[in-house]
Amino acid sequence: MAKARVTPMKIVNDLWGARTALALAAAVDLDVFTAIAQGKKTAADVAKSLNVSQRGIERLLDSLTGIGYLTKRNSRYGLTPTADTFLVRTKHTYVGAMAKESQMTLPMWMQLADVIRNGKPAATVNAEEGRKFFPELVKAIFPMTYNGALGLVHSLPKAKLKKISRVLDVAAGSGAWSLPFAQHIPNARVTAVDYPEVTPVTREYARVFGVAERYDYLEGDLRQLDFGSQQYDVVILGHIIHSEGEKWGRDLINKSYKALKPGGMLVIAEMVPNDSRTGPVFPLLFGVMMVLATEEGDVFTMAQYKQWLKQAGFKGVKLVKVEAPSPLIVATR
Repeated sequence: MAKARVTPMKIVNDLWGARTALALAAAVDLDVFTAIAQGKKTAADVAKSLNVSQRGIERLLDSLTGIGYLTKRNSRYGLTPTADTFLVRTKHTYVGAMAKESQMTLPMWMQLADVIRNGKPAATVNAEEGRKFFPELVKAIFPMTYNGALGLVHSLPKAKLKKISRVLDVAAGSGAWSLPFAQHIPNARVTAVDYPEVTPVTREYARVFGVAERYDYLEGDLRQLDFGSQQYDVVILGHIIHSEGEKWGRDLINKSYKALKPGGMLVIAEMVPNDSRTGPVFPLLFGVMMVLATEEGDVFTMAQYKQWLKQAGFKGVKLVKVEAPSPLIVATR
C-alpha cells in the first residue's frame, strides 16, 4: 500500500488562521454583513453604503466568500445562514461583538515566544491594568456567555426555578451569567460581585434587560471579599477560575460552598480540556492565553474540578451541555 504523501499544507493553513480571524473581525467592524442584509449586493453598493474603498471591500468580500460567510453569484454577494443569523447587527441573535475580543487579545499572541522564554505574562488581566481591560472584554464576550446561561436556565425544571430567590454572580462582568435567572424568576434578587471599574457595565446591562431594580452590588477584590454564609440558592463562577489559577480558584469554590444554602447550586462556566489534555483545541489554546495574560491562570480538567468540589463538600456534580465552548459544571451543596 502506498504511503500517504506528507505535505506542509496543514502548517500553511494553521499559520494563516490568524488572518482568517482578522478578516472576519474587520468585516464585523465595518458592518459588512448588515449592509448586505439591507440589500447592498455588489462591492460597489457595499463600498458606497459603508463609505469605504471599493478595491479593499471587494477583496474582503471575496475572502469572506472563500471562508464561508458569504455567497457569490456573478458580482452579487449574499449571506450564508450563519452570517445572516449571527452577524447582522439589527438582529437579536447578533454575536458580532465577539470579534472585539480577537482584536483586543491577538496582539498579545505576537509576544508568545518571548513570554514562554522569560516566564512573564505580556499583560496581567488580574492586576491593576486588568481593571481597565475587563470592562471592554466583558462586553465583547457577552453574546457567548449570555447564550450559555440562557441554555442552563432553560434546562432547569420549573419547580427548581421557583425555589430560587437569591443569586450570587461572582466576577459578574456584564451580568451575562445571572441575567437569564433574573429574567425567568420574577422575584429573584441578584448580588453582582466585581471590581468597581466593572460594575457600571453590569448596571448598564441590567437596565437594558429590565431587571435593574433586582440587582445589588458587592464591589471589591474577589480574593478579599466575604460572600457570607448560607445566603444564596445559586452561586455562579462564570469564566473566573481560569484567570485566578488553582490556589485562588479553589478558594472561590470553598467560599461559594459557604455562601450557598443547603441544597444550593454552584454553577462553574469554564474552558475544560479532556483529562489527558489532548483536546478539544479551544480550551487548550485558552490555556496558552492564560500564560500570556495572567501570572497564575490556567485551564483545568473535569477530574480536577470533581476533586476540588468534593473536597469543598459538594455532593453532586454534573455537566450541562449549552451553547458554549465547554459544558457547564453544576454542583449541589
